[in-house]
Amino acid sequence: MSDEVTQEPLEERYGLVGLHDVDEYAEALTRLLEQGRRERCVALLSEAEAYAAAELLGQFAQLDPPAPLNRLAASLASRLYSRLGA
Repeated sequence: MSDEVTQEPLEERYGLVGLHDVDEYAEALTRLLEQGRRERCVALLSEAEAYAAAELLGQFAQLDPPAPLNRLAASLASRLYSRLGA
């Protein structure tokens, strides 16, 4: 990975710049999650941290289940739980 890529803000690298509302943000995150499913996995968190993140995402998802961001949180929590063998 070049220094230029590592210096690029994450929001730009992952296409989250210039979004106008929560719906556009949710759509961009959905695309990002789909992209992530096709990429190789890299361990960035310990198992305990991943479990804690899944719990937080799950709790957020329950606040307003039909909302786009909450549905994404539920999906990501489910994927984390699945990878943890829960």
